[in-house]
Amino acid sequence: MSRPIPCTTARARTALGAIFGALATAVFSATAAQGFIEGLDVDHSSSQPVIHIRMAEPVNYVRHSPTESGDTLRIRVNRTSPAMPQSPLPQRSALPWTATAEVPLTEVEYETKPGGDFLTLRFNRVVRFHVRPGEDAQGIDVELAEPEDREHATMASKAKPVRGPGGTCASGLRAKSPPAELQEAARRCMIEEDWPAAVALYTKLLQQTDASYHREAQEMVGVARERNGQSFRAKSEYEKYLQLYPEGEGAERVKKRLDALNSAGQRPKEKLTPLSSPPVAERGWESYGSFGQYYFRDALLTDNQGEYVDQSLFLTVLDFTSRLRTERFDIRTQFDARYRQNFLKVVYDENNQFRVANAFVDFVDKETRISGRIGRQSRSSGGAMGRFDGGVLSYRFAPQWQATVIGGFPVLPYRSTAPNTNTSFEGASLEFGPFADYWAGNVFFINQTVDGLLGRRAIGGEGRYQHPVHPVFTLFDYDVHFNALNTAQVVTNWNFENGAILTLTADYRKTPYLSTSNALIGWGSGYGPGTGYGVDSVSDILRYQDTIDLKTLAADNTPTFKYLSLSAITPITPDTQINADITVSNLSATKGSPWVSAYQGSGTQVSYFGQIITNRLSTDNDVWNFGLRYMTQQIDDILSGFVDAHYPVTPDIRIDPRLRIDYFTGFDGPDVWRVRPGTRFNYRVVDGLYFELEGGFEYMTKPLALNERDTKGYYVNVGYRWDF
Repeated sequence: MSRPIPCTTARARTALGAIFGALATAVFSATAAQGFIEGLDVDHSSSQPVIHIRMAEPVNYVRHSPTESGDTLRIRVNRTSPAMPQSPLPQRSALPWTATAEVPLTEVEYETKPGGDFLTLRFNRVVRFHVRPGEDAQGIDVELAEPEDREHATMASKAKPVRGPGGTCASGLRAKSPPAELQEAARRCMIEEDWPAAVALYTKLLQQTDASYHREAQEMVGVARERNGQSFRAKSEYEKYLQLYPEGEGAERVKKRLDALNSAGQRPKEKLTPLSSPPVAERGWESYGSFGQYYFRDALLTDNQGEYVDQSLFLTVLDFTSRLRTERFDIRTQFDARYRQNFLKVVYDENNQFRVANAFVDFVDKETRISGRIGRQSRSSGGAMGRFDGGVLSYRFAPQWQATVIGGFPVLPYRSTAPNTNTSFEGASLEFGPFADYWAGNVFFINQTVDGLLGRRAIGGEGRYQHPVHPVFTLFDYDVHFNALNTAQVVTNWNFENGAILTLTADYRKTPYLSTSNALIGWGSGYGPGTGYGVDSVSDILRYQDTIDLKTLAADNTPTFKYLSLSAITPITPDTQINADITVSNLSATKGSPWVSAYQGSGTQVSYFGQIITNRLSTDNDVWNFGLRYMTQQIDDILSGFVDAHYPVTPDIRIDPRLRIDYFTGFDGPDVWRVRPGTRFNYRVVDGLYFELEGGFEYMTKPLALNERDTKGYYVNVGYRWDF
């Protein structure tokens, strides 16, 4: 049993809670990613396999390393809900995958670290890859190609900027070059993967009077447009080729390319499952999953009171997926659950808990173009917000148009796994695009009731400009019941010729989203005014105060989060890149009520961050991160430096050391230093069986307990995972 520990001040208690609250957040480090990574699928419909990774909430692709090839790929992403609390301690877990000859993927890991959120893909051999945002805001796509096969690395240049026809591949051309020179230059541009230049040159060849060059030019202008991401224009070029040249070997090649594009274009946007037929070997039932058990412990070490255990629990995790694929249907079931056994007696309902993250069945009918999902699931598109129990039904009535209806009961976080039938919602959305190669998005309407009262009624939409060089994502959500803006967000990237990437994120949102249920904010103690009885629903509030204006109470206690970030990355060598960003955020104050204290707001917080990521520093497969962050806050300013590494000792053993040092100024008195070293050890015992050990120590030059000179603590996590 834990012992209460006297703290010197209320601020100290807050600091203690922040430190060990962060440590407690790491309880779910082994499962947070499996809850955050909703699924993984491989699309074989195009010439190269594409790995689709789908998240439980929207993310923005920021950067990846190494840039083109390797057996380990690390992708930096930003969650588009930056108001979510982030733990200063690493959180991670892995999603297993069975490697094949074509897709040698063995594992996908998601990790939240001081330097950001990362997806790490591990392969059993070196591959070439191209990383790009998925077709909606909840996906990341990784296209694979063999490293030695330059011709088949079809989409690798999408991460590169579009160059004009005056690039190096077209150098030396005259204003009126003969067709032979144009053809040779166009072929060089295809080899150098300068697709826009190739398109321009082959188009020019098609305008020549010498028709002997037209057949090749007509085929290759379609190939260049396809590889440049202009799928609809590529289809037009292929169709024109088949009209002009319906017979021959070239016609067979073009038919295959056209069939692949048509199949890919019919894939439902909200799912990762391609509508095109998978290889014969992949049809039929397949099942896979993982089972893991972990022990977590963290404690405060004091000179006078001994060890103060803040966390001691045992976590069991089960993830299981079963899938049936036929010529017509693709049916998948997924079940993710965890059981937490807490060895400490605590005040809150945090003892033994069983939680189900996902329990759903989804399907795709390729013939009717109807798809759906029913059960416990997560969705952050079309007005839906997070996890819910319910269903989604979609109908693609045209290649570029899809209608979706949705309904269900939101799942309360950190509560019982039972459905929350007191709150329900229903909505509809219309997905469109892509048009003109790059434009896509949706519009939606959502309605939610709470205890029989109108809780939320909103309209909005998403806009996506999916250009490979400068994509833009926008989100808009307006609540017509509260007559207030819930969310307005813009995220855009710009890719430069030298490989540099500039990202701008602007976000305005109510947090949480406006709803009548927000009237419960601040009543967490579970007692109404002068009654001594619990307040667990808005109907409970009305029992105490039947004349209260719930709408006003909810609006007064819902803060607004504003966030602006500008980040940049530039490579300095093939294995090293420099990252930097500036972030400004503000969480507004709330008005409170006679029974709920007002929140004073966070004030404007500014963060400056710089990072160096380098690969192959000491071995062929290691990755090292060196970072420095300076943050200004209301209470204190923080200067933080960190270093962490992914270091493979052998193919079966990996050690990830890390060190973080924080320097606080204005921290309720003298300046404060905090040092946190740690290491994670991962050992693959046999194929599919992994042993994991993670531990760390914390030292802080500020006493958080009476009669202590400083603060010392530690954490340790140990467990195993079996992938089957």
